[in-house]
Amino acid sequence: MKTFPDMVELPFLHEAAILYNLKQRHLDSKPYTRTGDIIIAVNPFQWFTSIYTEKVRANYSNKLVWEDHEGDVRKLVEPHVYEISSLSFKGLAFGGNDQSILVSGESGAGKTETVKIAMNHIASVQRGKTVASDETFTDPVVQRVLDSGPLLEAFGNAKTRRNDNSSRFGKYTQLQFDQGDKALTQFASKDGIMCKLAGSKCDVYLLEKNRITYHDSAERTYHIFYQLIAAPDSQKSAFWSGMQGTTNESFRFIGASSTDTIEGKKDGDHWKTTVEVLKQVGVHGDKLKSLFTAICMVLQLGNLSFMKDPKDDDRSVVRDKKEFAALSGLMGVSEQDLTACLTERTMKTRTESYKVPLNADASQEAADSFAKEIYSKSFLWLVRNINDATCAEINYKDGTKTDFGIIGLLDIFGFESFVRNRFEQLCINYCNEKLQAKFTVDIFRSVQEEYEFEGIPLDEIKYDDNTDVLDLIEGKAGLLSMLNEECVRPKGSDEAFVQKAFAANKKSPCLIVSRMNRKEFGIHHYAGKVMYDSDGFVHSNQDTLPSDLFDCAMKSSNEIVSKHLSNEKCSNLAEKDVSAASNKGRAPKRAKSNLVAPTAWTKYKGQLVKLMAMLQTTESRYIRCIKPNVPKKKFVMEHLNTIEQLRCAGVVAAITLSRSAFPNRIDNKTAKYKFSSMWDRSKFPSKSKGDMEPAEKLKCDCEALLTCALKPMEETVDGKVVKMFVTGKTRSYFRMGALEYLEANRTKEMGSTVVSIQRYIRGWFIRK
Repeated sequence: MKTFPDMVELPFLHEAAILYNLKQRHLDSKPYTRTGDIIIAVNPFQWFTSIYTEKVRANYSNKLVWEDHEGDVRKLVEPHVYEISSLSFKGLAFGGNDQSILVSGESGAGKTETVKIAMNHIASVQRGKTVASDETFTDPVVQRVLDSGPLLEAFGNAKTRRNDNSSRFGKYTQLQFDQGDKALTQFASKDGIMCKLAGSKCDVYLLEKNRITYHDSAERTYHIFYQLIAAPDSQKSAFWSGMQGTTNESFRFIGASSTDTIEGKKDGDHWKTTVEVLKQVGVHGDKLKSLFTAICMVLQLGNLSFMKDPKDDDRSVVRDKKEFAALSGLMGVSEQDLTACLTERTMKTRTESYKVPLNADASQEAADSFAKEIYSKSFLWLVRNINDATCAEINYKDGTKTDFGIIGLLDIFGFESFVRNRFEQLCINYCNEKLQAKFTVDIFRSVQEEYEFEGIPLDEIKYDDNTDVLDLIEGKAGLLSMLNEECVRPKGSDEAFVQKAFAANKKSPCLIVSRMNRKEFGIHHYAGKVMYDSDGFVHSNQDTLPSDLFDCAMKSSNEIVSKHLSNEKCSNLAEKDVSAASNKGRAPKRAKSNLVAPTAWTKYKGQLVKLMAMLQTTESRYIRCIKPNVPKKKFVMEHLNTIEQLRCAGVVAAITLSRSAFPNRIDNKTAKYKFSSMWDRSKFPSKSKGDMEPAEKLKCDCEALLTCALKPMEETVDGKVVKMFVTGKTRSYFRMGALEYLEANRTKEMGSTVVSIQRYIRGWFIRK
């Protein structure tokens, strides 16, 4: 049976037809399918060299960006990631609008690889119209970004049950472009357009800290730990003598691993790549030693254990003094100072401060928290170094330029649902809910509301709205507020958080009450039901080191630890001062330790707000990645699993919208200005009248003008004329291909006009 590259053209619109179409294309080695403006990317679990050659790159660039074609130019090419990257560049270069490409999908669906493919092609597009050849080209800026990829994967990726190389953080990469004088962009020809790749930088979100200290038996912690262990003794002992002869089992945070191979490459070989790329981004010599000494500290902190002090039941002591002495030497901190920060806590009131002892469990918790903080700060330090090596502000030849056009690529963790779902899964799924809300607004709601405002009839589009879920999570009495409240209570507990959440949100249709476990709750997410085990939620959300550990870190001989953890303390204290200033004149509060910084969830929500605000300033395009089967086999598509992902991606609703809507639009003033030369007023007079409002007159003029200009494109279906446009109160809307037809004809007319003017001028000079 016939398959359809664009599922908008499916004769029957239902899930079975969509699934069959995708499955057949998957079996035909065609991983990409179009759904209106969205690309569906089905992970083939293999590399198809033939669809990523330099010839193919040039073909998409030329047809979609640099050449003039009538009609819907996308029909000239097969659906591809290159389509999205080409149109994003075109939107920036010729439209002057910052762009974003949002790549989504569950773990293992191929998001990270898709981002790499798009990024490489954007660099190819910006070179201008090229002759198709087999010569491989990679822009130096993009090459630096791609080269840094293994670094972020080494420090931020881990083996999970679903994916051997799962990103455990979110990444928003911004390619920076020099657009010259933006004011001149609209007047420039395609040959004269200025849009040159100048640099890149990336922001990272929500590194999964708990994976540093704990992972399931079938999973691994971060790749870099295994790479370091697999390094030659001569190299790893140069960072710290205690690494000599160590194995995975030497450290509690690592432990036995079922594999030493990730994506066909052994940990030792990955290590060589990691060190080489670190040198390329300027991390070598003392910097390299500082980084891996900090990583060694994390591992050694995991080897500490505590027991009850024989002399005092309320106090704790270190169980293995040899392990403790090794950590002391590694950090460059005295054993006395290290003991104090791990076994005591400084409490403060407005008038005094004093020490209280910690029991064995609290000391162990302090050591683990210290390890997580050191690792996360090392990761951020690495990201800053990568940005310093790639960003336009530092590396671009025009050092005075500060304003760059942006094409952003978002690669963020997909929706997660495991046997046991923890705090991290709730944060990840919350992020996916926010992105789904943006997708809904971009693709569905905004179009429907706009058409209603413009007075254009549009069949009612049914789509899933996740407002109720977001209200449950981030509303005034939502889970976020309840958990933050519990974190500041003297004896806040996970169970109390869950029970208060039930009481405050009992009317929510999205909350699932567990009858079997008082610490368990569930949410009906847009992607399906997920049950969460709240054990450890309060602790994970507090996410703040006591001042004692910060003070100890500041004494370390390691610059990453001493400098970057102290910066965190200053940030926390600044926020505390703001809070204190707002509470002046109130009654003195109880004595407390320095746990006053924003919670993990509050910080993460702040990051998301910033990200969403950034995305709002861009024109967004979407790639929905699909994982066709769990075992990651070639040419296999599991029906139920795939259709569930398609529902989550809103594919059916997107097809409905694309069929009902006119995808291209411009305001009426621009339409009349640009295309009035194609208007034969004698044959197509305007229906405007003298007593009409200016906007209404303009609408009538546009209707007449566009009827005339698009007459050759009209089609007759079932005896009815199908118009290629519709005019609203302030804008004109076009079916696919219509606006491109107008632009192509306008270009031809301008060309012939220029020739006529040149002929007249030459004749004038001859006659003169």
